[in-house]
Order: sequence, then structure tokens, then C-alpha cells
Amino acid sequence: MSFLGIDAGASATKWVLIKTDGSMQSGKCDAMDGHLYRDASMNRMKKVFNEILDTLEGTVISSVFIGITGVTHDGSIEKEIKSVFNCPSTVVSDIELAYRANFANGEGILLYAGTGSVAFTIDASSSTHQIGGWGYLLGDEGAGYWIGREGIRHALFNIEAKKKIEKGSLSDLILSEIKAHDWNSVKSFVYSRERSEIAALSRIVNTSAELGDKDGIDILVKAAGHLAELISRTDNILARKSLPVKFTGGMSSSKILYQELEKYLRMRVSISTVDIALRAAEMAR
Repeated sequence: MSFLGIDAGASATKWVLIKTDGSMQSGKCDAMDGHLYRDASMNRMKKVFNEILDTLEGTVISSVFIGITGVTHDGSIEKEIKSVFNCPSTVVSDIELAYRANFANGEGILLYAGTGSVAFTIDASSSTHQIGGWGYLLGDEGAGYWIGREGIRHALFNIEAKKKIEKGSLSDLILSEIKAHDWNSVKSFVYSRERSEIAALSRIVNTSAELGDKDGIDILVKAAGHLAELISRTDNILARKSLPVKFTGGMSSSKILYQELEKYLRMRVSISTVDIALRAAEMAR
């Protein structure tokens, strides 16, 4: 028997196959999402699933456990899995999968900061609690998009005040990256690009902070405060306080952000190091 675990996030799809003899296969494909009412999402899912199937070269799959961004629970994802892999499946959100990969029910809180931000937990009664994750228009403070946007705003304040942009400063690095020099060119970039391109500017903010730029550091300090607030709001709705926190997502690789987060959460927080796709395969058994 063979069990397939799939971790389908916003940047990539990772998968692991475990066989009863203990052997494993793994791989990485393009990102996909669960918004199957969109032709592009449906076509992308079919492409990724068939790519995995081709790699497995005729292996019979017993069951699939998948966590996917933009999950829907109308049976459409299960139908696509059945059509390709011809087996039953369990479908959850990518955030729920990440939680289950790190904790049993009631044991902790997952803090995710990628493009967006969310705190997620499942209590001892199996009730789920999601704090944040409202999207970039209403929330997601402290995550990649928010950090990238704050970098742009910082540059705009300097442009507005007609301040000299110092070489190597955060504003200089941001404006150089987006090939802008005034309000019109900044506006052209912001309102013509995907969210992921603005979120990618968080890497510049982080690099600037690591080089000692005060403005970059200030943005990451504020980001840590926003992320810590997600945990505080989660604590407020749980009967058991001060649960351990696992920090994950692209922004968890920022040393400065994590150090600032530790100041708020102290010994409660640690960075998740589990292989989520592997855990999904184990849960598919």
C-alpha cells in the first residue's frame, strides 16, 4: 500500500509518498489552490496531480491527505483527486495541515507569516480557532505583503518630504528594486503587480535590517508586534493559556523578526522544522 501526502501552499506544492515497506519518494511542483470555480485553478490542479502521478510511474495510491490554500469543502477537490489517483482522500486547508503536522489537538498554536498572517489552533474539544488571516485588504499585518508595503510607504514618505535618498538606504533599495523614483512610478508598480511581488519586497526590508538599517529594523519590530497580537487574541479565546507556539511561513526565516517575536512570547515560541508533506503522508495511512 502507498500513501500520498500533499502540501499545496501559495508558492509551491510539495509531496511525499510512503510505502508500507518504508520506502519513500518526494517531489516539488508548481503552486496550486482550491479555487476550482476558476478555470486557471482547475487546470493548474489537473497539471500538478498528473505530474505527480507520472513521477510515481504506475504506483497504486491507497489514500491521499492534502492541505491546500483556498480550500473548499464542496467535494470538488476530492473529485479531482479521485479522477487522477483513484483513491479516497482527506482535504484540509494548508494552515490546518501545518497545525496537525506540529501539534495534536489542544497542544499548541500555529503562527503563520508568509504573504499573509494567521494564528491557528484546534482545542482539546476539536474546535478550530483561526485568528487573523483576513487578507491584505483587511488585515494580514506583520506578514510579507504588509512588510513589503511598509517598505514602499517608507520610501514614499521620503519622496513626499523631498528628502535625499541615501545610497544603500532602505528607500534606495526599495526604489531601485521596483524601478521607481517618484509617486507616479511607485503608483504604477503597486497597482499593476500581483500581491506576491509586493510581498517579495519583504526580503529587501529584512536584508536592510540585517545590515543595520534603522528603518528596516523598525518595520520588523512593528511586524513582530502585530504577530504577537495574533497570539494574544488567540489566548483570549482559549481556556488553556500560554500554549507553545510554532512559527512557520516564509517570514519565519527572518532572524530579526524571530528575535523580536521572542521578546513578546519568550520561551513559548520556536520555529517549526517539520516536513509538512511527510507528515501529510503519515496522516494518509
